[in-house]
Amino acid sequence: MGIKIFDLPPNGLKDGAVASMNEDQSVKSENEVLVNNVERDGTSKKIIKQGDEIKTVIDKEDNATKYDPNEVGEAVRGAFIEERISPDDPLIKKWVQYDANDNVVSSDPEGSSEYAAALTDHEELIQSQEVKASMKTKLALHMLRVELPLEVVDEINSHIDETTIPNAEDASNGLVGQISQNDKSAQFKFDLNDEVGQLVKGQIDKAGKSYVNNGFGRDVTADAFEAWTVHSYAGDYNPSHSHGVRTSAGLSCILYLKVPEQIENIADPSEEGISLNQSSGNVDGFTYFTWGDGDNQDVNRFKPVTEEYVKPEVGTMLIFPNWLRHAVMPFYGDGERRTFSANMNIFENSSFENMSEEDKMKHIEMMRK
Repeated sequence: MGIKIFDLPPNGLKDGAVASMNEDQSVKSENEVLVNNVERDGTSKKIIKQGDEIKTVIDKEDNATKYDPNEVGEAVRGAFIEERISPDDPLIKKWVQYDANDNVVSSDPEGSSEYAAALTDHEELIQSQEVKASMKTKLALHMLRVELPLEVVDEINSHIDETTIPNAEDASNGLVGQISQNDKSAQFKFDLNDEVGQLVKGQIDKAGKSYVNNGFGRDVTADAFEAWTVHSYAGDYNPSHSHGVRTSAGLSCILYLKVPEQIENIADPSEEGISLNQSSGNVDGFTYFTWGDGDNQDVNRFKPVTEEYVKPEVGTMLIFPNWLRHAVMPFYGDGERRTFSANMNIFENSSFENMSEEDKMKHIEMMRK
């Protein structure tokens, strides 16, 4: 069954007047569109017949619903709501706006551009109302750790055994180390000018330049100008001290070449959280660094830690500012604890801008003395 639409005669319905059927607007079958209007906001409003009922359906690409502005006021507030038409239907999230009389002005479901824009504005508002805080950490020290291949360590040790020790140029007069408990206990000068010395110096200079560049963003030339080896045995130790350089800023390094087995077997307190109490011996043979006046309880008082015990590991080289105070703890048992140390002058490359390469090298060499 359809619906027929009639046009009235010009003078209206009077006795005897006949209305003519409008074939274009009449509906001849069920579920046929009666009216199809395109609203100003792009919504397609259709009046259709479904069975015996006539319904108004609002279609829009994102399923948003906007109400006639002639019937509602301007939106003054909005809210995110969730609704379910029936227990079997999925939960629908919407952004609904209301006028001053709580009439619905618009209803935009999740997935619509209006819902997304409202959600963004809502999140920004929440963030603007949050209390914000940030922690600024003050760096007190940079220390560079370099790992050398064991083949390089073996070559250095061989050179020391075959050249440095036989030449036996004592360095103890200029060092504070108490290295005297064994007839092999010694501190020897290490020649940086022979073939092996030049190779070692090249690596140290490169590491020193990297330290300053990466830690402070400065372009410099690092020049290792003196080096020595320390051969410690049971009972030997090195009291707290720092190193001297010829330039206003300088670096020092320690390279661990040999470590007795009993030191290797000690767990690292910095990694294991082991207590140093009760005469544990947990730092025997370790290098102790300190850059403040605190102690190992500082962290419990919300103070930055200003000391560290470093476990010696063969092939590890540490590079640090020459002013950094450090010590070597005594150890007991068999074996040699062997280290290589050096001091570096640091030159700002900007100071060489007006110098020839020859004058630059003369200046660097002069500062080694």
